[in-house]
Formats: sequence, C-alpha cells, structure tokens
Amino acid sequence: MVGLGRAAAVWAAASVLPHGSAYAIDCLTDWGMAGQIVRRENLITVDEVSRSLAADGIGVLVKTTLCRSPDGYFYRLVIRMPTGQLRTTVMTAKGR
Repeated sequence: MVGLGRAAAVWAAASVLPHGSAYAIDCLTDWGMAGQIVRRENLITVDEVSRSLAADGIGVLVKTTLCRSPDGYFYRLVIRMPTGQLRTTVMTAKGR
C-alpha cells in the first residue's frame, strides 16, 4: 500500500515536473494490457494512487492513463480537487 504521505510527495514532485520530463513514448488506453504491465513491473496500482490521493486530501482520481517514457512508467492523472476544479498532472508509477 502507498503510504499516506506518498501521494502528497508525488503530487508535489509532479506539480513541478517540466512538461518535457513526462514525454511519453507510449500511452495505453487498454487497461487489460496496462494491468498486465502494472503487475509484471510491480508498479503502484491505480487503486493505491486513488486511495492515497483521497486520504491525503488532495482530491478524487477521475482518470488515469499508464504511459512509458525513456525514464520508465508514469501515470497521467486527472484529479478533481476539493474545490471541484479538475487538475491534470503526472506521477511516477515506480514499483513499491
């Protein structure tokens, strides 16, 4: 499980990532295939990300896309903030 402070830490880091650092070579829309990659690579699951964002008061996960870059896998996230605004960001999907 992702620690309660984990989402806050990755949120802070993701919020300051330059746009080029999240350059995607490939983004998956098929979650059957993405789920296989998450298990094979021991990546943080979408459920863990969602629970951690909610527990840290950051917001509610609305949409997640798994992408791959030269640096590894990352998630593109759409989060509904407590204010109701939607925010798009990225976070690493590195394994636990």
